[in-house]
Amino acid sequence: MNIGLERPIGLEAGHTYHIRLVVDDTIGTLYVDGVALNVRMYERPGESLGVFATDGTVEVRNASIARGLKRK
Repeated sequence: MNIGLERPIGLEAGHTYHIRLVVDDTIGTLYVDGVALNVRMYERPGESLGVFATDGTVEVRNASIARGLKRK
C-alpha cells in the first residue's frame, strides 16, 4: 500500500518563491525557484491543485492552470 511521500521544503517568511508544476502523463515535476522535485503519479482522481502550509500561512498570487506546453 502506498501511503504517499512528503517532501518538506524549508521556506523563509516574507520571501517570494516562484513555483511551477509540470505534469507529463504520469510524471510530475515541481520547480521551486529552480529546484526540481519529481513524482510518479498513477491515478488522477481530479482536476484540481491544493496548496497548504504547516505552522504558517501561504499567499498565492498570479496562479493559473494551463493544458499543454507553450511552444516557442
